[in-house]
This record gives sequence, structure tokens and C-alpha cells, in this order.
Amino acid sequence: MGKPTTCLAAAHLRQFEVVGRKIPTEAEPSPKFFRFNCFAPNYVVAKSKFWKFMREYHKVKKSVGEVFGVREIMEKRPNVIKNFGVQLRWYSRTGPVNTSKEIRDTHLSRAVSRIFNELSGQHRASFSNIQVIRTCTKAAKDCTRPNVTQFHNGKIRFPLIHRVRKPLHAKRATFTARAPQTF
Repeated sequence: MGKPTTCLAAAHLRQFEVVGRKIPTEAEPSPKFFRFNCFAPNYVVAKSKFWKFMREYHKVKKSVGEVFGVREIMEKRPNVIKNFGVQLRWYSRTGPVNTSKEIRDTHLSRAVSRIFNELSGQHRASFSNIQVIRTCTKAAKDCTRPNVTQFHNGKIRFPLIHRVRKPLHAKRATFTARAPQTF
């Protein structure tokens, strides 16, 4: 899929899976379990997003529900660059917006963090107004956005600019009359 890389800057969001349900009652002795994947900075925010989801879509409040577990989902292959597709819903000043983004990264959580930062910078969308609907890993042939497909060339080269060569220590002068050549 891609080449191994060294560790880059960490993401501010992590991927969590929260499992919970409504507390059993006499009317409903075995309620349905719900598994919720979300991106949050820590497990407390992940549980809060779970209860927001349950309240809005399944009419279950925190006071009548229980959480069975919160676990962090780690990347299976963290040293391989992948193409991610992310479907989002976010609320702008004029109403809800559904969109999909493609991004290239080694970690899904870092890719989603970059998308959150991009939305907050370009569209003034806050963290609480962004909802990740679906994420997937895309093959190179399925990618359509030019900012992702430009890196799919196997013979891509990046120039090393502004390289200052240092002469040997014996021939090095403290001050010279001309600037070094950096091309």
C-alpha cells in the first residue's frame, strides 16, 4: 500500500469505541446494545459524545442508560501511508453541510484531526459541530481529489533546496568574501 515512515507529530484526537445500552426494566428486560465509534481527545469526551448520540437518535438519556466499556482503537499498521476517505456532517452558520474528504496519512486519527483543523480554519466550524459519519481506507485507483492523487506517482522526487556545503575543517575560514552556493 505504501512505504514505511518514521513517527510524525501526534494527533489531538484519538479513536474510541463505546459500548452501552438502556438499563433493563420490567417492560424491556433485554434492551438493545449499541456500539459507537467516535474521535475524541480522551475517553471522557468519547462517553459524552456517546450519550449525545443515544439521546438524539435512540431517545436514551444518560440517567436511564449504562456504559459497558470504552476502548481506544489503535492503528494496525502505523508505519504505512494510506489514503483515507472521510464522510462528514458539520453545521455552518447557514445550516448543516454534508461533505466527503480524502486525505493521505499514516493514522486515521491523525487524518481526522487534520480534517477537523482544516474545517475549523477554513469554515469556522467548532469541534462540537462536526460529526464523522463514516471513514474508510481507499485504494490509489479509487482516489479522485488532486491533492491526494499527486502523491501516487512511484517515481516522485522532492528537490533538496538550500543545502549549504561545509568545507573541511582545515580549509574552513571564519569569514569569507562571498556567500556559499546553495543550488
